[in-house]
This record gives sequence, structure tokens and C-alpha cells, in this order.
Amino acid sequence: MEIIPIGLEVMHICYTNLNTSPSVEVGLFIKQLLETSPEVLREYLIHLQEHMVTVINISTSGARNILVMIEFLLIILTDMPKESIHHDKLFDLLARVGALIRAVSTLVRDLEEKSRNEESTDETSRATLDLLENIELLKEDLKYVYLKAPDAFQWSFPMSDGPLFLHLLHRHLNDLLDSKAYSIALIKEEIELVKGDLEFIRSFFVNVEQRLYKDLWESVLDAAYEAKDVIDSIIVRDNGLLHLIFSLPTTIKRIKLIKEEVSNISENIPKNRSLTAVNSTKKTVENKSLTVGKIIVGFDEETNWIISKLTSGPKDLDIISITGMPGSGKTTLAYKVYNDESVCSHFDLRAWCTVDQKCDEKKLLMKLFIQVTGSDLKFSEEIDVSDMLW
Repeated sequence: MEIIPIGLEVMHICYTNLNTSPSVEVGLFIKQLLETSPEVLREYLIHLQEHMVTVINISTSGARNILVMIEFLLIILTDMPKESIHHDKLFDLLARVGALIRAVSTLVRDLEEKSRNEESTDETSRATLDLLENIELLKEDLKYVYLKAPDAFQWSFPMSDGPLFLHLLHRHLNDLLDSKAYSIALIKEEIELVKGDLEFIRSFFVNVEQRLYKDLWESVLDAAYEAKDVIDSIIVRDNGLLHLIFSLPTTIKRIKLIKEEVSNISENIPKNRSLTAVNSTKKTVENKSLTVGKIIVGFDEETNWIISKLTSGPKDLDIISITGMPGSGKTTLAYKVYNDESVCSHFDLRAWCTVDQKCDEKKLLMKLFIQVTGSDLKFSEEIDVSDMLW
């Protein structure tokens, strides 16, 4: 924590003062300095992030903004695809990232000092806002200066059960928005846009026959799968930089165009067949999605294997993991198994809930309790939820 900021300062001085040197030896030194910097910087950012959470009161907006900036810089350093960066721009990009990390490090130290002495952090907050502007400038430059736009390619996603997938995606996006993870805070506005537009589209297809708008329905599912894949990839830093800069804005624009098309169609539907408002259709969507679980097609071999493990496995506690890339249908497969007749009849109790990246054990147990009892009780801090669930 003490040494790396000095190292950053030294690197910045070396780069800014020696970068224009005509010496070949100096040029090689600068190149080696920058090539070895991403791993050092990444490890430092992770320590800085952990240090902030441990030492500083992160409830202030300034602290949260700093943590989101750290997450953005981590995506660059973790997922920097060198083949996608213009060759002559790589070292300039690394130098800019290093300079931003120096500024973030200074803000953290300043915030920590003022928190310890109970001083006003207004000045730090202003500096944080200035740094946020620099981050936004870097985002623009990543798109138009540093990165090569990826080649367009056709996504290939399963189309087995659209209503169920949209229902599960809605729940998934809600869970993400409830999360306090900084990787999610980085794209929270984008997640809200996707969720709102897809909910509008979903409400339209609840009230019309999908076969009448087959091509549009396929476009909706394709865009929805794409959105989930892109968002999840950014959160887990799986090629996250290109997804953040290129794929996510493109996907949001695509969904918005579909929403506009759906809106135009709904305006031309006769009044006696008009659409119900989004909020009032929520229960309909929930019920419809839950009943179609038994007719999902695909994953037959995997489904039968998991069901056999669940219904004839050991009596002791056991766990079955379903793994795969984002968008490969893991949640759909799990839901298909969960609603299978043999599974429903084998177990007296079942519960379905999602676990956040930062798991709150009590909230998880509350979700399970509500699922298995059908109640909607409010729990106080004093109640032992685990004992009640047991």
C-alpha cells in the first residue's frame, strides 16, 4: 500500500520525461516498464479496493464513486485485449491508466485521512467528480482512439422457451439492481435501461399471439440473450472491456429499436384488444412463465442426468453444479429440472432463489423461508431465521 504509489510516481516521471528521448536504450526501458505494469497495477487496485472497504466509511457517494472507478480500471487491466488495441496506442493507454490510478490512490489516502480526523470530505468529493470526468473521457477515447471495433458476428442462442427465459431474465436483472457490487454499479444505468425496455416488450407479447409476430419475437429473444451475455461478461470480467465499450451500447440500442417497433404495433391494435399496463400484467407473466416449465425443449440428456441424481442420490447434503458460459442456458436448465414432475413429487419442499456475488446469509435464509412457507413475514434483527427455517 505504501510502496506502489511511489512506484506509480516513478513510472509517471520516467514516462513523461524520457518518452521523447531519441535513445534506443531509453525507449526499450520505457517499453519494458509499461509492458510489466498491468499486472502490478491490477494487484494494487485490488488491494486498494479491499483497503477502502475495510478502513473507510464507504457509505458516502464520494467513496462509492471511487470504488466504481477502481472497477472500471480493473476491467481495462484484466481484460486488455492487446490484439484489439491499435499498436501505436498501447503504451499511451497504459500511461493514462497509470496516471488515473495515481489520482485514485491520492483520493483514497486523502479520504482515509479525513475520515480518521472526522474532517469534511467536500474537497475530496470535488476532486472525485473531476476524476470521474477524466474516466468518461477515457471511455470515449477507448472507443474512438485506442480500441479497434470488434468484427460483427451472429450470436447463437437457444430459443427453446422464450416466455420462461424473459421471466427469468427479469428476475436476474432485478437481483443485479439490488446488488451492492461495484462491478454492477459501473453499469447500473445500462441494466435499468435493458430491464425497462424488455419489460415493456414482454408485456406486449403476453397479450398477443407470438406466431403473428414470429420474426419480431425471435429478434426479441435474440436481443434478450445477447443482453444477458454482455452484462454477465462485464460483471465477471470475461472480455469485459470490449463488451463495455462496444457490445453493451449496441445491444441497448438494438433493444430500444425493438421497443419502438413494438410500440408502433401496439398503437395500431384495435382499442378492444388494447394492451394492459406493464404493472398490471406482472402477475399474468409470472403465472404463465411458471406453468411452461414442464414443456421446455432441449437439454434432455442433461435434464435426465440431474433428475436421476436428485431423486436417487445420497440422503446426505449434496450439491449439483451447472456450469457454462453466459447465455448457454444454465438457468433455463435449472428451472426445467426444478419444475419436473418427478422432482416435485420426490421432495416435500423446494425453493428457488438467486445468490448475489456478495452473499447476505440472513437475506438468503429469509428468501428460502418465504419460499417454503408461502408467507411474507418481515424479520427483525433479533429473529433467528435459520432456526425458524429448520
